[in-house]
Amino acid sequence: MMITIAAKAIMLNKAVFFRFALRPLFCVYLLFMCAGCAASSAAIIEEEVVTNPKPMYSYTSLLIRNLELNPKLYSDVSDNGMSQRELRYAKFPGELSEHIERYVKSHRTYNSVSRDGAPDTSTLILTGKFIRLGRFKISVVVSLLDGVTGQEVARFRQTLWDVLDTTDSFSDLGREVADFISRIQYK
Repeated sequence: MMITIAAKAIMLNKAVFFRFALRPLFCVYLLFMCAGCAASSAAIIEEEVVTNPKPMYSYTSLLIRNLELNPKLYSDVSDNGMSQRELRYAKFPGELSEHIERYVKSHRTYNSVSRDGAPDTSTLILTGKFIRLGRFKISVVVSLLDGVTGQEVARFRQTLWDVLDTTDSFSDLGREVADFISRIQYK
């Protein structure tokens, strides 16, 4: 009788030990899974709208304008007293336009892509504005306008989260805008 009780006690201890050993392992596994999800969800497309009555592929050239950046988003000081950080923020619209131009050219969707020039009947004009610009979040609204009428034919709203390095973030944002332009070609 004594042997049976001792064997049951040892088996019970092994089961409890096994449960306590698996619990931390399961927690580590869950953390790795969550980290993978967080890394892939940094860009959120909030809105994509195409309102053009004619096909988007009928446009053969793209004219890219710098997005509007209100100084109130990054500064409380007048132009005379701007710090180095604020001067760098003021250059962001031009940098984003360069990234968009580079990525759109790499897709080879349009015969001509430029940042200056006069629009004609086959030209789309890319304009937009920054809604939020901060260390952890960048939000923009991008509009595509018909070159002749100036009517909006497509709109795109994007938010980037977990922004730590603005240079990489602007490159990612330029790629997202170029991907949007490529996606809507046959709508």
